[in-house]
Amino acid sequence: MIPDLSNALILFGGGLAFLLAIVQLFQRNRSRFKNMLLFIIFTSLAVIQIQEYAISAVPAGYESAGMNVLLLAKFILGPSLYIFYLAVFNRDYLFHIRDFIHLVPALVVTLVVLIFVSQPGNTGLLSYLHSFLIERHVVEYLHSLGFVMISGYIMAVFFKMDIIKVLRDSSRGRFMIITLTVTILLILIALMIVLSMVTEQPRFAKMAMILTSLFIIYSFAMTQIHPEIFLSVPRSKNANRIEGVLNGINIKDLEKKIHELLANEKLFCDEDLSLKRLAGLLNIQPQELSVYLNHYLNMNFNSFLNRYRVDEAITLMKEDKKRSLLSIAFAVGFNSKSVFYEAFTKQTGMSPAKYRKTEIS
Repeated sequence: MIPDLSNALILFGGGLAFLLAIVQLFQRNRSRFKNMLLFIIFTSLAVIQIQEYAISAVPAGYESAGMNVLLLAKFILGPSLYIFYLAVFNRDYLFHIRDFIHLVPALVVTLVVLIFVSQPGNTGLLSYLHSFLIERHVVEYLHSLGFVMISGYIMAVFFKMDIIKVLRDSSRGRFMIITLTVTILLILIALMIVLSMVTEQPRFAKMAMILTSLFIIYSFAMTQIHPEIFLSVPRSKNANRIEGVLNGINIKDLEKKIHELLANEKLFCDEDLSLKRLAGLLNIQPQELSVYLNHYLNMNFNSFLNRYRVDEAITLMKEDKKRSLLSIAFAVGFNSKSVFYEAFTKQTGMSPAKYRKTEIS
């Protein structure tokens, strides 16, 4: 009776995940990038749950093309979860070409699957690769590696998530509860996957699938009860309030004034430049400038200034290739080497020294 209930729960979770994936295709009030990530995540979960249910229900001799789809889903799910976390919890996150590195394993696995399912002749490179995959049981190893990747990305999300900061933020009680619940479920899923691989006990794998179904059900419930928290944590909950704060301010004129002060007069080079001071020069209130930066540019004041400073640092590096990086950092407004390196790496994807060596020299 209990195995039947567990299998039913796993199947239900897979069906619900598939339904949630379809819903993402028709969402119009959220970021399309996040919708596509959620579509990929829920589709991958649906494939894993339904396929694992089929394996559990028919344990002997189960073979189908679905196993290849399952393999692809395993390698896509982890990176998609990680990128979705960055997109939701990091206000300044922009998808960069370097982020495609997370998808390289999935592309390699896709190539392996295409070779594996092909019907090559008796000679040639394709025939050799096909035989190699079968004789060395490469696909079987990749299935295990897929679960390792899922666990690894779950732990990566956990370590990047500032749980202590969330707990201390008493003003966001619902967000705290949701974050903790999701984190605990993901950690338990990763733990069960690791235990199933270490002990080779199928009951741990089934427990991981059951917990995954609970995660899917909880996600569905939260999208219905608190959609603004689940999908848009860093953004304002009240668009009318934002418009009210900026009422009477011409956004285009404000952008022009900011550009004149920062790009033309290079006011950002002053390391003591503050939000209050810049707002005074723009003849607006600090709250109005803060709302503008957050709502229209999706970044805070420090990140906004750092973009100008990094661009100016690159210009100085090109003008004087022998000038020290520390001197450049201080010249553009950074007050420490560590902050300069962190901001530069975040914006360009490489350290100042590496950038100078590869992009300038």
